[in-house]
This record gives sequence, C-alpha cells and structure tokens, in this order.
Amino acid sequence: MPVAGNPPQTQTAAAPPTATPSAGQNETTTQMPIARPPLAGQTSPPPANGLLRQPQQTGQTGARFEPPRQAPAPAPRPAPAPPPSAHFAEVSQEIETPWAGQLAPTSAATIGNHRAIDALSHVGVKTAVKMPSQRGWRHWLYVLTRINLGLSPDELYEMELHTRIRRNARDSYQIGIFGLKGGVGKTAITVALGSVLSRVRGDRILAIDADPDGGNLADRAGRQSAATVADLLADKELSRYNDIRAYTSMNSANLEVLSSEDYSTARRAFNDEDWKNATSIVSRYYNLVLADCGAGLFHPAARGVLATVSGLVIVASASIDGARQAAVTMDWLRQNGYQDLLGRSCVVINHVVPGKPNIDVEDLVQQFERHVPPGRVIVLPYDKHIAAGTEIQLDLLSRKFQRRITELAAALSDDFDRLERR
Repeated sequence: MPVAGNPPQTQTAAAPPTATPSAGQNETTTQMPIARPPLAGQTSPPPANGLLRQPQQTGQTGARFEPPRQAPAPAPRPAPAPPPSAHFAEVSQEIETPWAGQLAPTSAATIGNHRAIDALSHVGVKTAVKMPSQRGWRHWLYVLTRINLGLSPDELYEMELHTRIRRNARDSYQIGIFGLKGGVGKTAITVALGSVLSRVRGDRILAIDADPDGGNLADRAGRQSAATVADLLADKELSRYNDIRAYTSMNSANLEVLSSEDYSTARRAFNDEDWKNATSIVSRYYNLVLADCGAGLFHPAARGVLATVSGLVIVASASIDGARQAAVTMDWLRQNGYQDLLGRSCVVINHVVPGKPNIDVEDLVQQFERHVPPGRVIVLPYDKHIAAGTEIQLDLLSRKFQRRITELAAALSDDFDRLERR
C-alpha cells in the first residue's frame, strides 16, 4: 500500500535469494492441505483444513538451475535364504503377532487347549534306585553281597504281562470259555484264569457256572456257600454288592464264583434267559465276568453266552481228537456270524495227561495261528495239582503253568479297549 507523500512504485520480480534470511525476516509460505485417510464409507480423502504450511518455490528454472542427476541405483540382489532356525523364529513370530482384524494371539502352548502339565506325563524319568531281583542268582547275589544288578529279563517280561492285564476294562467285560469235548480242562482253566486276573488286577472278578449239564466250578474254586445262580435270580431285593456277595464263594486269590443249580434237584437246565438276567444283575458290581460253558454250542445257554461275551477261550486237549474239536469250533463261529468274536479269541492247547502227546504240538500251534491273531495260541503243560481234581490254589500250580495262564490273561486283556466289542 502506498505511503502518503511518496510516489507509488512499481513492484518488480525479485532475484533469487542468495543468502539465508536473517532473524526477523519471514519466509513466504503458502497453505497446503493435510492429506487424511478416508473415513469408513468414503472413497476420497476429506477436504484440507488449511493448517499445514509449505514454503513457496521461488527459484528459477532452466538448465543452469537443474539439480544434478544421480546415477540409477543398482537392482537389489535377492537376500539369501534364512537358516532353518531363523525360519522357525519368523513363523513363531507370525503366530504370536496377530494381523489387523484377527483375534487374540495364538501360541503353540494354547493350540488345542493342551495344558503344559499334561505333556509331562509322557516324559521318561529314570530312577537312581534299581528294584532288586526276587528270584534266581541275582536275588542271592543281592542277599549275600548287596550288589544289586536289577531285575532279570524274565522278571521284566512278567512285569510287562502284569501291565497289560491291568488295562482298564470299560463297562463289564465278559469272557466265555468253550470246548466241544468234555474233559479238556475248561473248568480248571476258568478258575486259574480268573485267579490270575483277580490277583494282578485287584478288582472284582466273578466266574459263573454256565454249564447246563451240571458243572463243578464251585468245587474246583472252593465252595463257601450253598447258594446257586437260581437263588440269585429269585431274589428281588438286590441293591448292593453285599447282597450279591451272599450268593458267591471266594477263593484265596479273591476270585468269586457263582455256582450252578444242583443237577439232581434242578427242575430245568440253565438257559440263555438265566444268563442274560444274571449278567444284567452282576455287571453293575463286577469288572470282569467269566462263563464256564458246557461242551456244546447249540445249547440255549451257549447261545446266550455267545450273544453277550466280548472275549472267547477255545480249549482243546493236546491230542488229534481235541485239535479237531477246536477246529470245528472255529469253523462254526466263522459260519454262524461270530467272525468278529473269533478275532478276539484265544486257543488253549491243554496237556491233560502226562507224557508226550500223539501230535506235533508246534505244528498244531502254527495251524491255529492262521485263524486267530498272533500270540493267542497258548500251550498249557501238564500239572499234577490240577490233575488231582481238588480245589485249585494258584500258588500250588507249577511256575510254567502260572506263566502260561498269565500270558493267556494278558492276551485277553489286549482287547479291553477295543471299540468293536459287543
């Protein structure tokens, strides 16, 4: 604006500044809008608010005033692949750092809601103390010199068998002992097998005499009660275990036995309805139920047992006649809809008489192993205590007989957690 008393002057183009403006001089600026990101739903940025100021470009243009050109930067070389440890570190960092819009961070410790304390149950822990041997020369060496060499291979194998026998049996697991010929030792095997299961497992095991022709299961196990399965079925006030215990006998291995009705006074034979009613009562109080069956498969009692059991023991004597009867039993099961039960069966070749049999037992084992899973053909030696026909006590059986019965119990226990049970 012209000042009074001075003639107006014409404004000319100013030369480019050659020096830095001193203090008090204001730099000529223009207002520039602030670039803001568009809000949700907008497609263009909002208008400028006029708060940002930017210096004016007052310099001259031309070849003399162009800034020197810079040489183009060389193309970047690809970075070398990171080592495996760095790759996993990056992956773990990506897992721990969520992207925008994702949920809370996820780490390996929280995937699947697994607790860290649960993983410790699978960690092997070595003990500094060895368990001393209880038999053999290792035991006597420990007794005399206190040199502990640990358990023998035979003792370790026995511990493995006991571990298999202690498997948890869901519901009430039922096992039937069958044989088409009498005198092959079904009752003795039932008592010995139940005694081993009861002693090793420590839970309630019950053996039921399901022979419709009048079995002697209670006599071989040690009769303590004159009550029979007919008396149990006639009682309508059974609500506790002690009510069931009043009708059973128990031997020294804590195996309980429910005897059949006296054949001389029985009005009818034990049938399938009796078996189903008895098992529906006792299955609430016993973990394992064994059935000592008769010599035939067409009896109603045998059909009732086959309809409910989850494991089977086929007993044959160590003779050509006994081998044929066992083979007929397996063929009958296969042809009458019990193929799945045959896959959970064990075959026992029992030496009921002393001396060498008239059949090649090793060849017989190989023939039977074609029809049952491996390790389920058990050969029982002749035992004087069983041949006496008296009450069977587990401690009086030979060590070899006890080991074979233990192997039979372990083979049957392998099916306790199978899903295709009946």
